[in-house]
Amino acid sequence: MTDTAFGDAAGSLATRKHANEWGLFLALVSCVTLAPFAAAPLVSHVIPQDSSALYVYAALVFLGANFHVASTGWFYTDPEMRSHFRARPVRYIVVPCLLVSGSAATFYFVDRALLPYFVISFLCWQLWHYQKQNIGLLSFIAAGTDGAPLSIWERRTLALAAFAGILGLFSILQMGPPYLAAAFLRFHSVGMALYCLVPVAFCIAVVNNPALRANRIRLLFFLITALFFFPTFVFSDSTSALAGYAIAHGLQYLVFMGFVSASKGKTTVSLIKLLAIATFGGIILDRAADARDWLERPYELAIYGAFLGLVMTHFVLDAGIWRLRESFQRNYMRKAFYFVFDRG
Repeated sequence: MTDTAFGDAAGSLATRKHANEWGLFLALVSCVTLAPFAAAPLVSHVIPQDSSALYVYAALVFLGANFHVASTGWFYTDPEMRSHFRARPVRYIVVPCLLVSGSAATFYFVDRALLPYFVISFLCWQLWHYQKQNIGLLSFIAAGTDGAPLSIWERRTLALAAFAGILGLFSILQMGPPYLAAAFLRFHSVGMALYCLVPVAFCIAVVNNPALRANRIRLLFFLITALFFFPTFVFSDSTSALAGYAIAHGLQYLVFMGFVSASKGKTTVSLIKLLAIATFGGIILDRAADARDWLERPYELAIYGAFLGLVMTHFVLDAGIWRLRESFQRNYMRKAFYFVFDRG
């Protein structure tokens, strides 16, 4: 069944090397990407508020949010990656410290009336981070199938979708000073108009790239990632419009982290470390995120600022760790994802 649905230029699962690992990877990233988009509207509009199914959804939210952010800390426990960090202390040590301390100081000292603008900037960066991961995911799919790099129009299509999603975000969140509400509504309309151009860019990418037309797996994931922010313009409630892609992003990341940590010599120990770091770190981050509901004393504002700084640190670390055009990262990930790059 999988071969029929996902046959491509690289051949079927039955004839490729490492077929089991590749099939598991495809199944996992497909499931964790698509399931949250179904779950979020169901929770918002169908499932009763006293249903036990909400506990499952709450677990998905935790895993897709602060659990996945904290899991990045696992890289500091890996000797090979740690040596890379020591060789580049600015990105991996200095910048994280500055982000956390600087964000905490901003929330402590800056006038409260200005803080929403800081959060708005953070959220723009966050959605761009989401789509950068989607570009990385599509690159892995391309490497595991036909081996052809992403075309400029594939990248442009996903970038256009991200810009549209960012413009549509804030009217749904209803955040910021009241006088910005009208501007956010206009941004939403502009974002919707931009999203109408995504199918045009998608078709240009397909027409210009014969490899994409011949590769059904790659084409499918290209479609999914191009539609990643589409719920923003379908639903008016924040859960249905935004939670699906936020959870999907986090769960995608956990799939990648699971394969990376499992590739180490002591697989069980490595996975336990990942689970422990992500669990305890996620709980701490959850508690720090709750500070936004207190916001009565300056130190509580600083705690929330530190939380945002830690999430931004996750953005910065990932942008470096997964930069496969650099030799260390490329070799590191090729060992972890041998089943992607060694197609046979």
